[in-house]
Amino acid sequence: MREQTTLPNFIIGGAAAGGTSFLADVLVQHPEIYLPKEMRPEPHFFYKSWEYEKGIDYYKERWFGDVPDRCAAIGERSSSYLFGGKAVAEKMTRDIPEVRLVFTLRNPIERTWANYRYTVLQGLEDLSFEDALEEEQRRVREQSGIWAEIQPFNYTGRGRYANQLKDFLKYFPREQILTVKSEALGKNTDNELRRIYQFLGLSNLDFQAKRAADHTSVNVIDPGLQKRLRSYFGDRFDKVIEATSEETQLAEFIVGEEDAAAIRALEENMKGRKEAMPDAARAYLRELFVDELRELPGLVDFDISDWH
Repeated sequence: MREQTTLPNFIIGGAAAGGTSFLADVLVQHPEIYLPKEMRPEPHFFYKSWEYEKGIDYYKERWFGDVPDRCAAIGERSSSYLFGGKAVAEKMTRDIPEVRLVFTLRNPIERTWANYRYTVLQGLEDLSFEDALEEEQRRVREQSGIWAEIQPFNYTGRGRYANQLKDFLKYFPREQILTVKSEALGKNTDNELRRIYQFLGLSNLDFQAKRAADHTSVNVIDPGLQKRLRSYFGDRFDKVIEATSEETQLAEFIVGEEDAAAIRALEENMKGRKEAMPDAARAYLRELFVDELRELPGLVDFDISDWH
């Protein structure tokens, strides 16, 4: 075993709702790659100020204390890092200046919709998508405390890839940054993985990983109910969500009939069919991201002509 002084030499840094979970699930299968066994919660060490304040030794021990010697590529995944831009890049260049950064980018219009649906699933959002977009800037301004840092309602801001990439390019040379098109990763997985293996300096470029699970957020029927159920379960909510697919795991959360009724309500509320993005919202986002999509081609390693 390596000593607990190990730090990552690569990071999957975002974007949120852009394929980071899928990528981590396939990369962790490669015998030369180490990713923490615990995938949730993500480290967010360089993004969350209260995590970074714990110090680099905490980061090493918490996430990289059991790295085996055989691993050439040691990494972690935090979908917040790209969004963190300059503040994150400054910390990384100070603590891990040689790190290689992998950013998975998805059509920002579709990514915004997926981000909203995930926030609803987590019981944090009770507005409709159209209302959430209309209220976005006001809600971002009014967030306080840790929520001002996490910014759960900043849906479109997380799709402003151009400025975020520029921030990182001020601190890291281009050869240390790889951008991956999320849609290509899903459709042409083996080709994209080979490109990533090469970027990480692996010797086995032909390793074929098993297909990862679909991490698309299920649709929620009533966002307001989901938010009330989050309040009911409190700190248990995330684990209850993860356990809803297995009744044996759910049993540990049931103390009485009130718990059982809340879990039944949660399960029923997550049986909605996958809805298409509302047309009015799509039109609004197309207009919003016009300049972004015009600027992005010179900053990424792939074609975005189909992002509209």
